[in-house]
Amino acid sequence: MRRGLPLVLLVFAPLLADAGGIGTKLTDFALTDLDGNTAAVVLSSGITVVTFFSTRCPVSNDYNERMNRVYADYSARGVRFFFADANANEPAEEVRAHAKQAGFSFPVFRDATSAAADRLGAGLTPETFVIDASGVLRYRGSIDDSRNPARVLNSGLRSALDAVLSGEKVERTETKAFGCTIKRAKGAL
Repeated sequence: MRRGLPLVLLVFAPLLADAGGIGTKLTDFALTDLDGNTAAVVLSSGITVVTFFSTRCPVSNDYNERMNRVYADYSARGVRFFFADANANEPAEEVRAHAKQAGFSFPVFRDATSAAADRLGAGLTPETFVIDASGVLRYRGSIDDSRNPARVLNSGLRSALDAVLSGEKVERTETKAFGCTIKRAKGAL
């Protein structure tokens, strides 16, 4: 049993290479749009936010309008957003219908093999990551700290974006994401 462990770690090492903590320099990756086209996520192209969402998760759905507002507020300031569904049990047509019904003002992507979720270490929906223009992870965690917008005390994503946009240190680099687990494809990590 022990003899196989180094081989297992060696096989999965490329998948885990980016799943480091805050301050880790990440490498580019790809997502798929809802028409099946590959979209490159080039991290040196500017401040990037990757948010994992779900069509079926009630917690994720509580954030639909807040995701729209964050996108509207910060894409106007040059931040690039990638909203991705990494749930293997949520096909592209379902994601497309959900995006339309939810009134998403942003493009959505699929991460059907959960490769991007694995690279970033994402486990829940919604969960979000802020990456600076040099490709360094500066924030990971929740969009904010309450499903009920009236009870939000900490807007982690907005605070992180404000700091990165101002060239300042992100004060709270990690918050606890909460929601539903990402339903990974069989054989995925």
